[in-house]
Amino acid sequence: MANILTLQDSKKKSSRSKADLFEVLLAINLCKYYGLNTDLLEKERISLDVELSKYLNGDKRSDEQKLRGDILLPVLILEIDKNLVPKFGKPVGIQWVGREWQARKSISDIDIKFKSNITIGISLKSTRTGMGTQKNLGTESLKRFLDFNLTKEIKNMWQKIRVDLAKRGRILRKLSKENRTVIRKNKYKHPPIQEIGKKYGGFVQKRGVEKSVKSFNELSRNRKLNFIEYILGIGESKPLLNVRVTGTTPHLYWNESFNKLIRGKLAAKMEKNGKGYYITVDEEPILRIQANFTNGIGLSAFCERVFLVKELC
Repeated sequence: MANILTLQDSKKKSSRSKADLFEVLLAINLCKYYGLNTDLLEKERISLDVELSKYLNGDKRSDEQKLRGDILLPVLILEIDKNLVPKFGKPVGIQWVGREWQARKSISDIDIKFKSNITIGISLKSTRTGMGTQKNLGTESLKRFLDFNLTKEIKNMWQKIRVDLAKRGRILRKLSKENRTVIRKNKYKHPPIQEIGKKYGGFVQKRGVEKSVKSFNELSRNRKLNFIEYILGIGESKPLLNVRVTGTTPHLYWNESFNKLIRGKLAAKMEKNGKGYYITVDEEPILRIQANFTNGIGLSAFCERVFLVKELC
């Protein structure tokens, strides 16, 4: 049973590795097409292939990303050669931003520098179905844009988790006195930890949604726009091209095309299940935001995961 749970736990990590591999493969193929060095990117590719091989069906997952990269490459090259090279010259540098996205405060996954010294960003998604995650909002982002935090609720949640653990026998009683990281890391070895986390984390999820909806609706229009623009990457320091491959179908659109979506009345509306909410424009949903925890309900950092509701451009 422990091995099965560990494999389930690995899904998020393998999904991140798949996304990284997709990005790196595309960067490598773009470099090859424009005659740029690929040595560092090849090292990243090898490392990611090794990482994915550790997971169930890892080889299949790698092949899937390579196929999607091959599908996207000619479409992306056409966009670059037709609309960017005539304006900015040929690409002289292609960098995989990768895991530095958070530090750079950008949703770009690959940065392309052109001869004219202009840089454009490419935001990439590879999904079997659906739109994929647009952005993850951590507690600092929520505090910055929506003026709220869940410090009190999370503190109370952990007090209840520890009390409940202490009632479950000697081993869990001992664990109840450990720090949060130790408790979280033992959730698969001791499944009741997951049950307890979910039991008390559900309240925090719903409370986060309630606060988000209330806070958003009380913001001025300019601050509402700031929040949405942050999610969509509008107004970044560089032009941004959004690229997604869903199954075998590529989609490309520039961030500026989002501007037309947010000209109407902006509001937040709670989902019926209380675990998420919509951002609407003139009552038409454009974003769905799901309250979540990064790695196990009630046992890790609270976050809000943002999805485009539909093809918007």
